[in-house]
Amino acid sequence: MTLKTNPTQIKLKGLHHFALNVKDMKRSEKFYQQVLGFPVINRTETRSGIKHFEIDTGNVVLALFESPDLDFDSAQRVMTDDGFLHFAFEAKTEQYEDIIQNFKDNDVELDGEPRNHPGGTSIYFYDPDGHNLEIHFSE
Repeated sequence: MTLKTNPTQIKLKGLHHFALNVKDMKRSEKFYQQVLGFPVINRTETRSGIKHFEIDTGNVVLALFESPDLDFDSAQRVMTDDGFLHFAFEAKTEQYEDIIQNFKDNDVELDGEPRNHPGGTSIYFYDPDGHNLEIHFSE
């Protein structure tokens, strides 16, 4: 791609949604609804027959596409070992203990110890398909 020296600038509103492949829709829906507390806002199927549903994460929609035959191990290695693909959700610091208890109640293991970052603390964990997720706690 060649960039022009005087490009016409566009101003996008922001990120609308991001999408993840999952092996089992029911298992993923249970995790994202019951463990993380996100409501399902849409269910549909692509023209090629791939089922998917969307959840409202508060400011961005998460679209989950069922791909039972995808080699997740290989795909995860490419996305995480050769880069560091993860998604971060945000919560208030006062929610920390409740979220940790919720994870214990639902057998969700943390990936290491909480990590301090500028502006807050983060915990990392995995969804049922091995997607690396983060919750960033801030004031």
